[in-house]
Amino acid sequence: MLIGTNSIQVLWSEHHQFVLVAVAVFVAQLGLIAALLAQHRRRQRAEAALRHTQDRNNAILRAIPDLMFVLSPDGVYLDYHAPNSAALFVPPDQFLGKHMREVMPPELADSFEPLLSKVMTEQQPVSLNYALPIGGSERYFEARLVKCDNDTIVSIVRDVTDTREASEVLHQTRAELAQAARVRSLGELATGIAHEVSQPLSAIITNARAGIRRIDSSCDIDEIRRVLQDIVSDGLRATGVITRIRGLVKHTPMRLARLDVNDVIGEVVGLSGPMLRQHRVRLELHQEPHLPRVTGDRIQLQQVLLNLVINATDAMRKVSGRPRVLAIRIEQRDAYVTVRVRDSGPGLPEADVRRIFTPFFSTKPEGMGVGLSISRSIVEAHGGRLNLASNSPEGATFDVDLPVA
Repeated sequence: MLIGTNSIQVLWSEHHQFVLVAVAVFVAQLGLIAALLAQHRRRQRAEAALRHTQDRNNAILRAIPDLMFVLSPDGVYLDYHAPNSAALFVPPDQFLGKHMREVMPPELADSFEPLLSKVMTEQQPVSLNYALPIGGSERYFEARLVKCDNDTIVSIVRDVTDTREASEVLHQTRAELAQAARVRSLGELATGIAHEVSQPLSAIITNARAGIRRIDSSCDIDEIRRVLQDIVSDGLRATGVITRIRGLVKHTPMRLARLDVNDVIGEVVGLSGPMLRQHRVRLELHQEPHLPRVTGDRIQLQQVLLNLVINATDAMRKVSGRPRVLAIRIEQRDAYVTVRVRDSGPGLPEADVRRIFTPFFSTKPEGMGVGLSISRSIVEAHGGRLNLASNSPEGATFDVDLPVA
């Protein structure tokens, strides 16, 4: 037993370094194996995450209906994505690896090229709208370019043809609805307009008969000239009324011009004057001379103001015990010319105030509910504002703000 123990001690003293080295090597190998296994697991997780990301990106690309192009900073097509190859201007083999000037029409390339250098220096995307003939018809596109890294640009291109056509249809429908509203406004003025036209026509007939009698009696030529001048004056007066009516009824595209708001108001007052007299409404017109001009469509602005005058008159029809007053004030406020239309009616119910500009909402049983909504859209198309400025039991006030030209 002693011998055995001594032998072990001798062996250990002679070879313990080798044993320790072997154990260290074994432990190191185990550590290396564990590290390799851990690295392998990390690689597997990274590869799985990469596959997941790639699958997700591919799913996103498949779901996006837009075209996508990868370009170099100098405008060479490097890659693309197209869910529908028919939407491409030319097949891929005709644009990949080529400069945009070899692919696009020259005028379109002239528009695109400056954006490439711009997008490389800015953080925000830059946009361009353009049209291309594809499939025998004109297609409209919106391109958004963004810097991807230091040597590539991504251009996402969306076909906006359907949206543009829908917008044009909406614009046409709105124009037709506006014309219908104008015709309806004239219907409400019909009695007064008929009276306005019949007066000069009656005067023309009377003066013509007087002229015939004077010719028969061989009167002085100057007296006949005065009769003829009266006929001409009355004829021009009737023609002016008819011209204003034709202008409101005729369906014409928007025509912008520099306008004096005082002149536009004068024409509206001329059309609505008989209606105001019929309903015993006193007009108080306050105009500032030398107002700056505004840019607008005369007929459309007349429609807006005529609609406000008709609404104000309707609001005062049942007023008794106090004067029916329509006050129109035109003045400059900062960069706007403001037309303020105030009535002395009972005001609007609080429940209706928030809805008066809503399409097809009307406070009148027979109303179409489009007058104020169309009027607001017209004013906003001119860069202005139409708002209810005040409302009380003593009347309502509307402000039309038109930007100075």
